[in-house]
Amino acid sequence: MRSAVQFGAGNIGRGFLAQLFHESGLEVVFVDVVQPVIEAINSRGEYTIHIVGEGAEAAKIDSIRAIDARNQAASAEAIANAEIVCTAVGVAHLTKTAPAIAAGLIIRNERAASPVNILLCENLHNAAEVLRDAVAVLLPPESRASILSNTGFVQTVVGRMVPAPTEAERAIDPLAVRVEAYKNLPVDKEAWVGTDPGYVGIKLVSPFQAYVDRKLFTHNCAHAVLGYLGWEAGCEFGWQALEQPAIVAVLEAVMAETGAALIKKHGLDPAEHVAHVQGLLRRFKNQDLGDTCIRLARDPARKLAPGDRITGAARCCEEQGVEPLALATAIASALRYRGPEDPSAEQVASDLENIGLDEVLTKYCGILPNEPLAELIRSAVSVGAKAVLG
Repeated sequence: MRSAVQFGAGNIGRGFLAQLFHESGLEVVFVDVVQPVIEAINSRGEYTIHIVGEGAEAAKIDSIRAIDARNQAASAEAIANAEIVCTAVGVAHLTKTAPAIAAGLIIRNERAASPVNILLCENLHNAAEVLRDAVAVLLPPESRASILSNTGFVQTVVGRMVPAPTEAERAIDPLAVRVEAYKNLPVDKEAWVGTDPGYVGIKLVSPFQAYVDRKLFTHNCAHAVLGYLGWEAGCEFGWQALEQPAIVAVLEAVMAETGAALIKKHGLDPAEHVAHVQGLLRRFKNQDLGDTCIRLARDPARKLAPGDRITGAARCCEEQGVEPLALATAIASALRYRGPEDPSAEQVASDLENIGLDEVLTKYCGILPNEPLAELIRSAVSVGAKAVLG
């Protein structure tokens, strides 16, 4: 049977990628280290994805099996026989997949198998390069070039929202997962080897950077801003924040700024981008996903970093001649965030008190005090949350 090897049987692996492969007619071979999950997959041979929100339904995923990642020989053999390989293991564990992948590619080369693509579904902008380099050093020098030329290390943009199951949900069923209906996966067309097989939901796109920027500066940015504004307004969930007109006004202004910049930078179709934004707002309103403002807002230091979703979006706007007024308001809101059990928020708060706003903007955002963006943020901070949210 045609098969896909899925490294990582977590929320994204089970709740997103496996569905695409399953609906494309492939057996899904999970490679993981979590024993209860491995045992449940192999004993049951199926699990259920609960698609929540409007048009809620249940999707049964069968034709599955699991391999313990510590069994490198079995993992390599699965890769040798696979039509496609995918990782969703987290940045810290990505290179740990390299030995099994290299061993599987060596077997494929010995058998003169067809080219294979490895999809990287990781929160790392150069994940494909990192894995390719880790695999390359494990290949025999005499066949390295041949193997690499027949292997695509392909970046992806994961957009489906898959909330982490609660402890209660895990106790009932360690495999069940809740997801939204959205299931598109753009992948880097230029990195793909061979022809497009037409997998369900997997779209080969070029230029890929346009999709990366749109995900980071539209979806990720808006989600974080919703979290900060919602927390300041005393909302528990993101969907509750979207019921407040003042928050919606700021969020729409943020997305209008990033949209104008992205359309200018990448030549996006304006009407298609507006439809994309409206679709995102509808998805953010999905109450059944249970996205809390605290989850959306957590780790402000990372989300305010120079190239990340908020400051990076503001920089993108500046580069394209769009004044980031609403984004300055969003950055001010992020600096005020004081969510519980969040060391990042605590550190930002401490630094604001001890070294002041200008030094904080330089330290966390890479924004110098004499820049126009710094002045916009200072103005937004001085106005305060009450003037923005009422």
